[in-house]
Amino acid sequence: MKFSIITPCQPSELSQLLELRHNLSLQATQDFEWVIALNVPLDLDATDWHLPFAVHQVTFKGTTVGAARNAALQAATGDWLVFVDSDDYLTPNALAEMAAIAPLAADTLADLYQFPTYEPHTSFVASQQQLPIKDRLPKWGGAKRRQPKNHAVNLNEATLGSLTTDITVAPATLNWLQHKYTLNSGDNRWEQFNRQLKITGKVINRQLVQDQHLTFDADNALYPDYTFLTQVMAHTSAYLRLANPTYIRVKHNDPVNQPSVHQLDVPDRWQQRVAAWHTSLEAITDPELHLAFSRYSLYRLHRFLYMALATGATAESATVTDVPGLITQLHNFLQLVDEEALGEVSMLSRHILNRIRRQPVYPRHAINRIVHLRQLGRVIKHRGRGITRLSYMWWFTKMPIKSKTILYESFLGRNFSDSPKAVYNYLQTTYPGKFKHVWISNPGVTGMPKGQPNTIVVKRFGWRYMYYLATAKFQVINMRQPKWFVKRPGTKFLATWHGTPLKHLVFDMDNVASANPLYKQIFFQQSRQWDYLVTANQFSVDVFEHAFMYPVEKMLKSGYPRNDILSAPDRDARARQIKEKLGIPQDKKIILYAPTWRDDDYYGVGDYKFTLKLDINRLKRELGDDYVLVLRTHYFITEHLDTTGFGDFVYNESSYDDIAELYLISDVLITDYSSVFFDYAILKRPILYFVYDYEKYGSVLRGFYLDMEKDLPGPLLKTNDDVLAALHNLPQVTKDYAAAYATFSQRFNAWEDGHATQRVVDAFFDKTDLQ
Repeated sequence: MKFSIITPCQPSELSQLLELRHNLSLQATQDFEWVIALNVPLDLDATDWHLPFAVHQVTFKGTTVGAARNAALQAATGDWLVFVDSDDYLTPNALAEMAAIAPLAADTLADLYQFPTYEPHTSFVASQQQLPIKDRLPKWGGAKRRQPKNHAVNLNEATLGSLTTDITVAPATLNWLQHKYTLNSGDNRWEQFNRQLKITGKVINRQLVQDQHLTFDADNALYPDYTFLTQVMAHTSAYLRLANPTYIRVKHNDPVNQPSVHQLDVPDRWQQRVAAWHTSLEAITDPELHLAFSRYSLYRLHRFLYMALATGATAESATVTDVPGLITQLHNFLQLVDEEALGEVSMLSRHILNRIRRQPVYPRHAINRIVHLRQLGRVIKHRGRGITRLSYMWWFTKMPIKSKTILYESFLGRNFSDSPKAVYNYLQTTYPGKFKHVWISNPGVTGMPKGQPNTIVVKRFGWRYMYYLATAKFQVINMRQPKWFVKRPGTKFLATWHGTPLKHLVFDMDNVASANPLYKQIFFQQSRQWDYLVTANQFSVDVFEHAFMYPVEKMLKSGYPRNDILSAPDRDARARQIKEKLGIPQDKKIILYAPTWRDDDYYGVGDYKFTLKLDINRLKRELGDDYVLVLRTHYFITEHLDTTGFGDFVYNESSYDDIAELYLISDVLITDYSSVFFDYAILKRPILYFVYDYEKYGSVLRGFYLDMEKDLPGPLLKTNDDVLAALHNLPQVTKDYAAAYATFSQRFNAWEDGHATQRVVDAFFDKTDLQ
């Protein structure tokens, strides 16, 4: 049983092709050939291409995937065709599992069982090497990233030997015990229809394809597979799928720079989809298959079409440009679908489709109505959750813009802090009474400027929040706005951001662990709504240009407004007041410990763990007479630490609203990979880096923009012994790192002169806004 692996490839996918080459070399069986359809030459005589299986390259006319696959079909010589894309990969047992199914009838459509994931090939392979568990799958995949439940039996030879001593087992049953699969034939032939229409991972008899002259649609750039697969299905009597996933389909988590075909921003996507359906349905003669494909296509029209066609505030992103053309296509296509399938569609949707079927007229009002009802239905299903957002979309975004209203948010409403606070204070002092100030707050947050002149505080995601988010002319936010935020004409958005980057960000990251798999796409769309991005130094400008893909001309080269307090002439007096407010004795020195979170240490998406590695008991024992420890964790992990039991030595100020005030009162900073040290260095005080997991954090997780061995203004300390030794000898540490500190300050803090807020306000607001 010889396989021909068919791989279409574009020149931009060469690096992925090389990873697939390595992956295929690990297959348990090497009885296959690899046919690569690629229009740039490969040096197959090179040593790297000397593989235990044959490799053939074919070129093709045109640029479509369909044309590439057709060329590969012509060159294939194996008994069975296997379709593997260049960015996907197979588990080592994939082909062996399929080959072990005996006999595999020629009129069977077989499937290696596709497992979708956002985890890149390199990450998955590394995890396999660390934990070599048979059939281990990537973490990110499946419905809500759940692991499949129906694992194969995969009995080993010893178990099978003991089983057959007492029980007579038919050869077919033994085969099933070793290589479990599901089989759809007869009455259930068209179950799992959606899976059958995905070409990747399919195993198809080559002679069948050749005898029936089956080809892919070379003219449809986005949907070339429907015509081929429906005809394969028409000439096969069964669908066989391995019970365990063996085909890993890598979904692209960077649709901006590395989009898959289905992530391309194509204005006529729906036209190409309907055209492919039309061609396929027109060619189907088998009544049951015709009905199954009608159901499949009508479900997708019902599920996805209306949001694409909706207009106004009903749609978050209408995607169809040529609506009349699409309606005409739909009119013609709907003449072909089965009446039975159309009758199974819900009443409102059936009403819309029947209207289009009768005549090619765009039922805009009916489509907007069904989209409204669906949105309202989701709110009812979730017991009212989302009603304020719905009001934002339906009503508030239609209200007049308030030209003198400013909306502020810091760290998702967690506190009154950071650069938005500095901008607010400056405007209140310099331009009193000119604006209405609206601060966003989470429930229970204290310290908000409630009661200040011309200022109100609104609950995040509440009614007033939605109203002001839609109507305020100015937004000043230090993180990201909601992904459903609508940037209205005439409004201005100031992204102050929240730190100089040390760790790789967004588009510089490979695997975005523990976040939304489409994080990069969402970030890109959100950042396009920013009018200005505040930067602290030229280093940040250079990083944000590629990490955020944000235009340099829209960056404010100002320094961070939040840092003005660190250069204020009264900073010592402020420090004494802050100490008094916190109840810290004036004669005590302060160690500020500000660690960050870990990308791979989390309970779920956005819910991070943190384990305190600093030996606080020892610090208290050796330094407690002179020092206290102020603990300030990242806001992701604020609620996951318990510091009770350390008496008056530890002050857990993780919820303190403004970390800059903690900088002012501290005498030394201990951090790790948090960007806090960039700001703290303005004070010219000692900085220690407690990096107990440095090797792991640097190489496995996100990496760094700086060389921490060379660029930092303080020592890298990997044990508690190192930390204590440095604290006991701070004068020597200061002397040893004086030159590095000076270089660091010049590089990162040259703009921090105490006047950043004024520069930001002058750039963001027009003169007419301030009058």
